[in-house]
Amino acid sequence: MRNSKGFSLAETIAAFSLWMLITLLIIPQLVLITKERVNTQQSLAAYKILHEKTQQVTYNTNEKRNEVIKHDGVDYHLSWEEENPYNKACLSWENSSKKAKSVCFLL
Repeated sequence: MRNSKGFSLAETIAAFSLWMLITLLIIPQLVLITKERVNTQQSLAAYKILHEKTQQVTYNTNEKRNEVIKHDGVDYHLSWEEENPYNKACLSWENSSKKAKSVCFLL
C-alpha cells in the first residue's frame, strides 16, 4: 500500500464519529442558549414595562388599573395591590419554556 491515495475505511469512520460526537454535543447547547436568550429578552421587556407603568402612576397620577399588555407576542399581566404603607405593582407572564414568571415593584 505504498501508493494508496485517499483514506482508509477506519480513518473515515473515525472522522465521521468525531463529527457526530461534536454535533450531538453542540446542537442541544445552541438550542438551550437561544431559548435562554428569548427568556432574558422577555424579562428585560417586563422590567421596562413595569418601570414605565409605575412611573406613569407615580408622576402623572394615572389611575392604578389591572391590565394586559401585549409586547412582542407575549401577554404581560399587570396587577396592583395595596399593602400598607406601600403599593405593589406586579407583572406576570409565561416565558418560552412555559413557566410562569413575575416581577414586582413597591411604590
